Amino acid sequence: MSKKSKSRRDVRKKAKEQKRNKKRDMQIKEKQRIPTIYFDESGNTGSNLIDLDQPVFTLASCTFSKEISEQLLELIDSNSTQEVHFKNLRRRKSGQDAIIRLMSSKLLDVKCVKINIFLKEFMITTKIVDILIEYMMHLMGEDLYLNGQNIALSNMLYYCLPTYCDKNLVQSMYRLFVIMIRSQDQENIDNFYNEVENVKDSSSDESFKTYLDTILATKKFIDGALNCTDKHSLDPSIPAFFSQCAQWSALYPKGFHIIHDDSHSLEKERLLFAQFMDWTQNEVELGYDRRKYNLPLKGKSLKFASSKDFSQIQVSDIIASSFAYWATGVSRGETEDYLFLELDKLDLNRFVGHNKIWPTKDVTPEELGTIHNGGLNAADHTPFFLYNATPNPSVMNTE
Repeated sequence: MSKKSKSRRDVRKKAKEQKRNKKRDMQIKEKQRIPTIYFDESGNTGSNLIDLDQPVFTLASCTFSKEISEQLLELIDSNSTQEVHFKNLRRRKSGQDAIIRLMSSKLLDVKCVKINIFLKEFMITTKIVDILIEYMMHLMGEDLYLNGQNIALSNMLYYCLPTYCDKNLVQSMYRLFVIMIRSQDQENIDNFYNEVENVKDSSSDESFKTYLDTILATKKFIDGALNCTDKHSLDPSIPAFFSQCAQWSALYPKGFHIIHDDSHSLEKERLLFAQFMDWTQNEVELGYDRRKYNLPLKGKSLKFASSKDFSQIQVSDIIASSFAYWATGVSRGETEDYLFLELDKLDLNRFVGHNKIWPTKDVTPEELGTIHNGGLNAADHTPFFLYNATPNPSVMNTE
């Protein structure tokens, strides 16, 4: 090799090393930052998961500065003096084009935006598994969360129930499950399990009936299961908010402040999140495989505000609503309208990853990405953290 070639190679090698060092320094510097995170949601119907008009719930959060968020809103190019809202923009072609300009901006980066998507009907299936079947299996000494068995079972039930059983009865069973969780009285408990019997009787596949027998077997343990279940536990805004706080905690271990668009659901759970954000406790990692997270959550304060007061919340509204519109189109097969097609070109899945309650036909740990690699059962250990928690006073502060 000539001296000149070696010199050029050394220069390139040094340039790459400098680039790596600069990137590492920026990452270290970013971890020292204490940002403010801005949240907004779309499709929130609370615990009412049977809503044909709004089948999808989404939560979006961002770390944009006021300057960056205003640059994004300038892409809307709206003549209105009012705050920007997705629902108003989508009514006209010009507004839809404005949405696409914002959503396709290079300022929207996976490092500064988090998204959660819930298909509400599938969430009902997952809750039947988590609240009823997992509780029964736990009492029998089995851990349904190992290797993602709970996810695999939820996927299988979601696809097989309407395939082998009467679809109307399945929908009725889902509706009665929601009512049972929200009321927790004996009449609605009986109504739910009677409908499970009807669904079982309608099954065209004898072997599939064994899975419905598993649901029916949970009736023996229903009192204990409901005693451990809050009547508002079907509200997707709560687990979505927890999930995003856990993700931001991993990025900002020094903490972050939270400003959320006005939300009655989360306002009612302020005490719970103040406990999850108890910085006086030692850090602990809970969960299995890709589902691991650390407590305490690193929130330093929690405030609720109107979107008209924060351009960042307005940006989060457009992001959350755009994802809800796109995901609703996917769920319904309504994929031909202009706005859906334009959103679909943006590879929105790159923002979502595993941050979704959405059915797939994956059932093996390899397919699900849930091969067991150690860890602590989150359902077992989270109550201990909360029992010992001192609510974070800055999170409890409503001023």
